[in-house]
Formats: sequence, C-alpha cells, structure tokens
Amino acid sequence: MSAPSSCIPESERTPALVTHLSPLLGFVLPGIGALLGPVAAWLYFRDRSRLLDEQGKEAVNFQISVWIYNTVIGLVAFGLFSLGVIGGAVGSAAGQPAAGAFAALGLFGAFLLFFLPVLLVLALLPLILMLMAVIHVSGGRPYRYPLTLRLLR
Repeated sequence: MSAPSSCIPESERTPALVTHLSPLLGFVLPGIGALLGPVAAWLYFRDRSRLLDEQGKEAVNFQISVWIYNTVIGLVAFGLFSLGVIGGAVGSAAGQPAAGAFAALGLFGAFLLFFLPVLLVLALLPLILMLMAVIHVSGGRPYRYPLTLRLLR
C-alpha cells in the first residue's frame, strides 16, 4: 500500500470518521460487528475517492489483524491451559496430589501474570488506536494503524 495522502479534504472527513468509528458496531454485534462495520463503510465509501478507499482498507485490515491476534492468543491460552489440566490430572492419577496442586497454581499464575494483561491490552488497544485514527482524520490527516497486517492492498 502506498503512503497515505497528506491531507483529507473537508468533504471526505465525515465518511473517513464513519469508517474509523464503525468498529463500534462490535458492541452491538459482538464477534462480527467490529469487522462488519468497517467492511460495510469501506464498500460504501471506497468509490468516492482514493483516500477514502485507503482509509477503509486500513480500518478493515486493522480489524482483521486484531481478530487474528485474538485468535492466536486464544489458541495459545487454550493449549497451555490444556497442558496444565492434563499435567494436574496425570499427577493426581499417579498418586502425586502435589503435582495436581502445582499444575493448578501454574495455571493461575500464568493467567494472572501473562494472559490477563495480554487480554486487557488486546481489548483496550483497538479502542485507543481507533480514537487516535478519529483524531487524525478529524484534523485532516490520514491514519495508518500500527501492528496491522495489510491484507487488502
């Protein structure tokens, strides 16, 4: 994707704002709304200008990236949780109740020290970056989300 244009004309700021705010649909339709909103806004506004097309793709790519990151973290968490449960069950079945307790403590510690902070970041970061996009676009500057896999070009 080429670098965004330097200035958003006044007439295109509102559609760009709608595009960047559309992930809030995720609060109404959990799971799919955060992606459905930007896709619908992008499809509606993309033919108006190259800049609106770029900003729409940026919003869609960011939401796809957030979904991918959440899925990967969820799979890792599930895998580690499963290993802990299996380890605890095997330890208890082998007559070592301390192994089961240690596995449960390890699960709790991993959740508190790693997964809870990661989940908080993954919940808050998209909202913070969306607000930054709104501030940039309302000031007439295009926005590029960090940590975005640019799948739509």
